[in-house]
Order: sequence, then structure tokens, then C-alpha cells
Amino acid sequence: MNPNFIDKALEDHLLTLPGAPSIAWEDVEFTPTVGQAYLQVNQLRNTPIDHAESLDVREDRGILQVTVVHPAGGGKVAALELAHKIAQHFALGTRLEFAGGAVTVYHSPDIGTAYPDEGWLRIPVSIRWTTA
Repeated sequence: MNPNFIDKALEDHLLTLPGAPSIAWEDVEFTPTVGQAYLQVNQLRNTPIDHAESLDVREDRGILQVTVVHPAGGGKVAALELAHKIAQHFALGTRLEFAGGAVTVYHSPDIGTAYPDEGWLRIPVSIRWTTA
């Protein structure tokens, strides 16, 4: 399955998140605005699984990592609220169809531990997906 179709389906869905801040996409130049939250997006691919006796059914899997990047020093409540909003937007069972297939969120998204990073507070949201 073409990974570009998978990425586009997931990323297009993220773009429909109401009130989403700016998004830093993979390999696209981005300069954060001081004092404003943004999202950083990364695709983490996993080893595909070949199913069926003839091994002609391929299941692609991975994690869409959406990291909330929030200005540090104001507490983590607003950042956690945004992380929770992202997790709800990609709830368990979310199915996104595209030409030639579909991608499904097969696990409730994980909201990771907040950590500081040079004036920012980062909270990763891990969205596990499959094409099965």
C-alpha cells in the first residue's frame, strides 16, 4: 500500500481538528511563533505483516506521533487539554478511507508524559494505526 496515501489520510484528518494550532509537518520548514502552541507531526512506521497462506495480504502499521508543543512556564493544563482533544479526534475505531484502502485507529491514543524542551513543554500523543 502506498505510504503517501496513508499519511495523507491521517494528516487530512488532523487538519479537521477544531481550533488546531499551527502544525510542523515532517520535512517542511517551520518556525514556531514565540508564546504560541503548535503541533509537531511524525510518522513512525512499524514492520508490515504479511497475512494469508500465500502471503499476499499485507498489513501496514505505525504510529502517528502528534506532539503538543506549548510555551513553558504556564503550567501543563492547556497543553494537556489540547493533547486530550487530539486523542478524542483519533478515537479507537476511527476509520479513514482513501483510494485503494483505509487506515483504522486500533488502540486508544496514548497521551505521554509532559517534558520540558528549551522554553517549551512537549506532550506526545501516539496514535496507533493499521491498514488491516
